[in-house]
Amino acid sequence: MDATIGAENDILPSLLRGYRFSVCEGPQAAVQALDVRRRVYVEDCGYHVPVPDPYDARSWFLLAEDVETGQAVGSMRLTPRFAGPFELEEYFSLPRALRSPKSVELNRFAILPTYRKGKTFLPVVSLGMFKTVMEFMRGVGGQQLVIASKAERIWTYEWLRFRRTGVLAHYGTLDSVEHELLTYDFRRADATLAGHPFEALFTRMHYREVVLPRQLPPLGLGIDLEAEPLRKCA
Repeated sequence: MDATIGAENDILPSLLRGYRFSVCEGPQAAVQALDVRRRVYVEDCGYHVPVPDPYDARSWFLLAEDVETGQAVGSMRLTPRFAGPFELEEYFSLPRALRSPKSVELNRFAILPTYRKGKTFLPVVSLGMFKTVMEFMRGVGGQQLVIASKAERIWTYEWLRFRRTGVLAHYGTLDSVEHELLTYDFRRADATLAGHPFEALFTRMHYREVVLPRQLPPLGLGIDLEAEPLRKCA
């Protein structure tokens, strides 16, 4: 056995230890997820985006937490197309195959800077969040995951086996920076991830750190778009 693969297999069972990854089931958790987004997109990256925004009213939210401190450290937004057009459709002409009600847009992926690499130098929070996405998508019967990525982030999604489409557009909400459309087909997930160094994590292993809802949470979770913009949590 390759020594590198053996080392990875030894790491995998405890890789997510110390974190909790969940699909938000109530307004309080959603507010935590949105606060992480605001801190990353507005304070760190300097984007002029409202938090929350109208797409949040018809989305699910994912949250990563540091168990020891109780701090929210990562978040994502998943918008199913059965609830309406994706945000990226403001800028991209979505291919017909992706206009299905079983397609889901992933965006507003945010991790606090100090949590972007773990103690093992692996991006543990990122891996845990994508593990949660994959488990949740299987549970809701999602077929296609759709994202728009700027050029310097594309390699991350390619490593996760997203497929590049070559479709480009300037993403107006995010300073009109050019983004590319990428997709992930969950109907072929096992074949797509065959041979990946973290194939077992994504396709076979179960982690108590990944907490899925017993019932499908409502979209939006009562987020008030008329309220004052979110402030930094104490």
